[in-house]
Amino acid sequence: MSSIAATEERVRRAFTWWRVPLMLAAFLVLLAYLHDLRAFWWGSVLAILGQAVQTWAGSHLHKDTKFTISGPYSHVRNPMYIGRFFLMLGFVIMTWEPWVVVVFVVLYAAYAHMRVNREEDRLCVIFAPDYQHYCGEIRRWLPRLRPYSKSESRRASWSCVQENHEEIHFVGLLIALGLIYARITCVPWHWPQ
Repeated sequence: MSSIAATEERVRRAFTWWRVPLMLAAFLVLLAYLHDLRAFWWGSVLAILGQAVQTWAGSHLHKDTKFTISGPYSHVRNPMYIGRFFLMLGFVIMTWEPWVVVVFVVLYAAYAHMRVNREEDRLCVIFAPDYQHYCGEIRRWLPRLRPYSKSESRRASWSCVQENHEEIHFVGLLIALGLIYARITCVPWHWPQ
């Protein structure tokens, strides 16, 4: 294993171990920091849009059991990561701080790069040679209007939503937005500038 791959693996393992406590800590800091209702509404719209994309992707995804080429997967290879980016960007925008947005974009790009490279290597093995053909036609991040030439016309599936826990994520998002709204409107304190 190269030194870069070993470093990526150490970072991945550390992030996997610490992701829930770090996200909870970040949310608590965010909750204390936010004070602009206009930023809240802009961020909420973006977060809900991101979760909607993630839920749509989850409504088609059969992780590691079936090659998914329907719904958003017929237009872009990583719709869940795109949805997650916009979901998290919505919360970051609520800070109304450009430097926080820049830091988030850089960190998310690094995270997504490492995660997607590892996943695509695994999917190439599981679903070869179909996955290689798919990668040759469908871009990793930039959706295209014309669907994949071999895409399936399956409908969204509630059982897939549940299997991928997207309904829990949506409820969690609404609770988080409710808490932030209550904090901004009921406790109008903010950090000194």
